[in-house]
Amino acid sequence: MKKTLTKGFVCPGITKISLKMKLSLMLFIISLFQIQAHSYSQKSTISLDVNKAEIKEIFNEIEKQSAYKVLYKTEDITPLPPVSLHVNDVTIEAIMNTLLDSSSLYYKVLDTQIVIYQKPTETKPDSKLQVPIQDQIIIQGLVTDMNGIPLPGVTVMVKETGKGAFTDSDGTFTIKALKDQSLSFSFIGMETVVTEIKERTTIDIILKEDTQSLEEVVLVGYGTQKRKDITGSVSKIDATELNKMAPVNFDNAIVGRAPGVYAVPSSGAPGAPATIRIRGITSVLGNNEPLYVIDGVPIEIGQGQGNSFYSESFSNSISPLASINPQDIESIDILKDASATAIYGSRGANGVIIINTKKGSYSSVPSISFSTMTSISSFFNKYDMLNSNGYHNTVEQAYTNAGRTIPDDEDLYPFGPDVNTNWQKETDQAAVNMNYYLNMNGGSLNGNTLYSVSAGITDQKGPIYNTSYRRNNIRTKLETKASDKLRIGVNFNYTDSKNEGSGTTFYYQTIRYRPDIPIYDEEGNFAAAPGSIYSNPYAKVRFPSYVDSKNLLLSLFGEYQLTNGLVFKSTYSYTEGDNFSFRYTPSYDVFEMRNNRKGTLRQNESGFTSRIFDNTLTYNRSFNKHSVNSVLGVSYTQNKSNYQNIDATDFPDDFVMVTPGAASNQSIESGGTISGLSSYFLRANYNYDDIMYLTFTGRADKSTKFGPENRWGYFPSGAVAWRISRMNFMEGAAFVDDLKLRTSYGKTGSANFSDFQYDTFFGAGSFYNNNNGVVSNTIPNPAIKWETTNQLDIAIDYSLFDRRVNGTFGYFNKITSDQILSRDVTLETGGRSQFANIGDFQNKGFEFQIGIDVVREGAFQWTTELNMSSISSKVLRLNGGYYRNLAEGESLSYFSGYKVAGIFQSQDEIDQLDAASPTGVYQSGNTAPGDFKYMDVNEDGFIGSDDMDIIGKAEPDFFGGWNNILRYGNFELSTLFNFSVGNYLFNSNKRDLLIFSNEGSNYGTGIQNAWSPDNTNSTIPRLVAGDPNFNRRDSDFFVEDASFLKLKNIHLTYKFNPELLQKMFIQRASISLSATNVFVITSYSGLDPEVNYSAANNFNQGYDSATYPPVRTFTLGLNLNL
Repeated sequence: MKKTLTKGFVCPGITKISLKMKLSLMLFIISLFQIQAHSYSQKSTISLDVNKAEIKEIFNEIEKQSAYKVLYKTEDITPLPPVSLHVNDVTIEAIMNTLLDSSSLYYKVLDTQIVIYQKPTETKPDSKLQVPIQDQIIIQGLVTDMNGIPLPGVTVMVKETGKGAFTDSDGTFTIKALKDQSLSFSFIGMETVVTEIKERTTIDIILKEDTQSLEEVVLVGYGTQKRKDITGSVSKIDATELNKMAPVNFDNAIVGRAPGVYAVPSSGAPGAPATIRIRGITSVLGNNEPLYVIDGVPIEIGQGQGNSFYSESFSNSISPLASINPQDIESIDILKDASATAIYGSRGANGVIIINTKKGSYSSVPSISFSTMTSISSFFNKYDMLNSNGYHNTVEQAYTNAGRTIPDDEDLYPFGPDVNTNWQKETDQAAVNMNYYLNMNGGSLNGNTLYSVSAGITDQKGPIYNTSYRRNNIRTKLETKASDKLRIGVNFNYTDSKNEGSGTTFYYQTIRYRPDIPIYDEEGNFAAAPGSIYSNPYAKVRFPSYVDSKNLLLSLFGEYQLTNGLVFKSTYSYTEGDNFSFRYTPSYDVFEMRNNRKGTLRQNESGFTSRIFDNTLTYNRSFNKHSVNSVLGVSYTQNKSNYQNIDATDFPDDFVMVTPGAASNQSIESGGTISGLSSYFLRANYNYDDIMYLTFTGRADKSTKFGPENRWGYFPSGAVAWRISRMNFMEGAAFVDDLKLRTSYGKTGSANFSDFQYDTFFGAGSFYNNNNGVVSNTIPNPAIKWETTNQLDIAIDYSLFDRRVNGTFGYFNKITSDQILSRDVTLETGGRSQFANIGDFQNKGFEFQIGIDVVREGAFQWTTELNMSSISSKVLRLNGGYYRNLAEGESLSYFSGYKVAGIFQSQDEIDQLDAASPTGVYQSGNTAPGDFKYMDVNEDGFIGSDDMDIIGKAEPDFFGGWNNILRYGNFELSTLFNFSVGNYLFNSNKRDLLIFSNEGSNYGTGIQNAWSPDNTNSTIPRLVAGDPNFNRRDSDFFVEDASFLKLKNIHLTYKFNPELLQKMFIQRASISLSATNVFVITSYSGLDPEVNYSAANNFNQGYDSATYPPVRTFTLGLNLNL
C-alpha cells in the first residue's frame, strides 16, 4: 500500500504579511468588493461505478465530484492499465491508494491539489566520496510562479543524489545538501529550474510556465482546450515576452510573435495602433482587422461598420484596444483557421485574437506587484534637408535649367539671405515616457473565490512638440462560488485616455517647410512663406488639438453545474466607448487670415455601445477510451452608435471663448446607427484514446444589416487530427515525443460594413425651384448578402527530443466568395453604381514555427524560437465589378505605374524616339536630357496610359520573427528580431524630396546629386522648374524593395537576491533595461521599411509618406512583488 505524504495547512507568520494585509485591506475598501472564502472539507467522499476505465477518466470524475484538482504528467499514467471500481462514499485516500497500489507512482494531497509523481530515485554515493553529515547545510526557501503566487507540491531534488522534498501549501521547503551541489525544482506545467547552492542557505525560486507543454491550456471560442487536443490552428503569445517591449498598446507588441499574423505599427506617434492581418485581406468594403475577444467580450475595430467608417473616424477616435493595459494581460491566443474561428461565424473571417486578463490565485495571501518604467524616445531616423543656402541654390538652378526667370528677391528672400531655420530642431521635445502599474491577485486556497485588482497610469510623449498620449485605467476581475454548484463573477475595465497633437502634426509637413523662413517676423507675429496656405511648423504644433476617449468594458456571468459534466453559463456584457475630438485653428493662422476668418473649430463627438447576452451549455464526458466535449449556445448582440460634428468659425478670441456657442457661424451634422445579431452555435469535440480527434463547429447568424430574405448566414466547419506518435509503429522513434497531423475545412463570414445597404437612403441639402428637398443618395440592392470565406488548413504539430524541439508546419488556402464590389447601373436609376456580391479573392500560404531549448539545464539556459510565414493573395474573379485598381489574376496590393528605362543622356536619343513615334512625340514635347525615359510597354511607339504596368506589390514573399531568451544566474537577456522579404514600398518621399517642382517647399540634400551634364551617372532626374517631363508621375523609381531584418527589441533583466529583500517586506524585485527599434538592415532609402501610414485603409498598404516616423525607445523598469 502506498503511503501518502500529507501536510496540514500552515499559517504564515504575522510579521511576514502585515504589510500585505494593510495594502489588501485598503484596496478592498476602495474596490467595494467583499469576498467570502468557503471552506472545503478534506474528508469529502467519492462514488465511482466504472468498468475498465482509463486512469485519466477516473481522475476527471474525481474533479467533477469534488473541489480537488489532480495534477500529473501524461507519460506517467499512460502505462497504467484500465481499472474497474464500484465504490460508494469512500475517501480520496482510499481511491488513490487503490489506483496506484501496483504502480511506481506516489501521490501527495495539498489542500485541494492531488499531485501524482514518480518517487525520486536516490543515487547511493560512492563511499570514497562520502561526506560527513555535519558538512551538510539546511536550505530553506520559497517557490512561486511569475506572479509571485506560492506553488505547493513542487518537487525539490538534490541533483547529485536524487534526495528530494516537496514545497508545502505556502510554497516553502526545507532540504539538506552540500554547498557544492545543485537543486532542481520541477512542477507540472512549469519549466524546470536548476540552481547551484554555493554559500546560500535561503533559495527562493520563480517557476515560469512551460509554453511548450502539451498540457498547456489554450483559449478557444467559448471555452478552453489542452494544446495537445487542438484540431485547429491556434497560436499562443507569451504575455511575459510581449511586455518586455514595454508597449503602450499590446497590438504593437504582436509584431513577429506568431506565424500567419502580419502586424505593422501604423506610425511612431504616441498611442498609435498597429495594423494586423491574419492570413491576408478578405474584404474590400469591410474592415480586415481580426475580431478581438477580451475576457469573453467580442470587440470589432471600427464598430463593425466597415473600412470607410474606420478610415473616416481613425483620426477622431482612440482604438478600443488602447483601453487594455498590456500589463493586465495574462494570455493571448490567436485563432486562424475555420475550425477555430467558425464558432464566431460572421465575425471570424479575419481571424480571432482572444485575450484574457489576469485573474486571482489559489492563495489566502494576496500577491501585490508594483512596476514603474521610464522611457526616452527619439526618431529612428531623420531626413537630411537643405539649409537656406542649399535651398536657394537649388531653386536658382532649377529655374535656370527651365529657361525661366528666377523668382525675385521678395519671393526668394522674403526675410533676407541670412535666415536659416532648422524646423526639425525647432519642433522637437524631450520624449520622456512614464508608466506606473499596481496589481493585486489573491483568493481562497480552495479556489472558491478569486480576485484580481489593478490600476495603471501611462504618460507617453512623442519627439514632436505637443504630441502625447495619456491613459488612466482600473480593472477588477472577481469570481466566487456562491454554492456547491453555482459560480458567479464580474469583469470590469475602465479607461480614460487623451491623445494630443498626433492627429494634426505631421513630420513630413515640418521638414518640407522652407528653411529661409524665421519663426517670427519683425512685428513679432508668426512668419510664413510667401504664397503658403500653411503656418510655419513652430506655430502649427501649438494649435490646440486632442482626442479624449472613455471606454468601459463590463461583463457579469453565472455558471451552474446541472449534473456531472453538464454546465450552464450565462454572460451579460456591456461595452461603451465615447470619443471627443477637438481641433482649433486660431485666427493668426495664414489660411484663416487670407479667408478673413477669426478662428475655425472642428469638434466631433461620437459614442458606441454594445450589449451581448450569451448562454451556453458545456458538456464533458469520458468513458473508457472515449472523451466528448461540446458547447451549445445562443447569443444576442445589439450595437448602437451616434455622432455629432460641429464646424464653427469666427470667435471672439483664441484662448478663452473657444466653444461652438461663442462662434458667429456654426454648422451641425448628427446621426447614428443601430444593428443587431442573433446567433446559435455549436462545437463538438471527440477524442479517441488521445489518438484520433474529431471536431465539428457550426454557427448561424441573423443580421439586421441585410434584407429580410438574406439575413441568415450559416457557417459550418469540420476538423480531424491524428496523433501519429501514439501508434505502435512509432515505438522505435524514441526521439519523437509528440507528432500530430491535423486538417480542417470550413466557412466563416463577414458583415463588417455599413448598415442597411439593401435599403434606400435620402439626404438633405438639395435645392430645386426655390424649395429645399431631399434626394436619394444610394442605389439599394435588396439582394445584398454575407461575404463568405471557405478555408482549408493542413498542418503537422511536433515535439521532439524530450520536448526540447517543438513546432508546427502548415498550409492554408482561403477563398472569399460573394465579395461586395461596385458595379455600373443605368443612369435612369439616379446613380452610377451600386454594391453587389460579385467578387472572389484567394489567400494561400505556408506557416512554420520551431522552438528549441538549446540549453535548458545548469546555470546557463538558452531558448530560441523562429516563426516564418508566406501569404499570397490573388483576385480570382471580378464578374464585372470593380474597386480602385483591382485586376483579375493580380495581387490585392500591387502598385501600378510607368517603368523607368533610364535617363536620357542626349537630345539625339530623344529625337530618334520622337521620329519613330506615330504621333511625332515619344514621351513629351518638353522632354530634355536628364529626364526619365519611360518604357514603351505595349510597343506602340509612344508613352501613354496603356504603358502603365505592375511595378511591385506590398505583400512580402515571407515574413516572421526570431526570439531568443538567455538566462545566467540572476540575469536574463531577450532579443526579438522581425523580418520581411520580398515586399515593396511606394516611397512618396522621393517624389517630393528629390524631384523639383517649385520653390514653395524644401528638398532633401539628395537633390544636389541630380543629373547634370557634369553628373551623368546620377539616377535622379535633372533640376528643372515645373517638371515639364512629368518626372513625378507614378513610376518604379519610387517603388523600392523594402525587405529588412530588424532588431525589434532587446531586453535585459536582473533579479535581486531575495535574501536582501526580506527585511523590506519584498518577496521579489527586478530591474530591467530594454530598447526597441535598435537597428535595421535594409536597402530601402526611406526612414524605416516597417511602416503603414494608412492603417485604416485596406488598399493604401505599402505607401510611405513619413507622417510620423517610427521611434527608437530606451526603457528602464523596476518590478516589485510584495
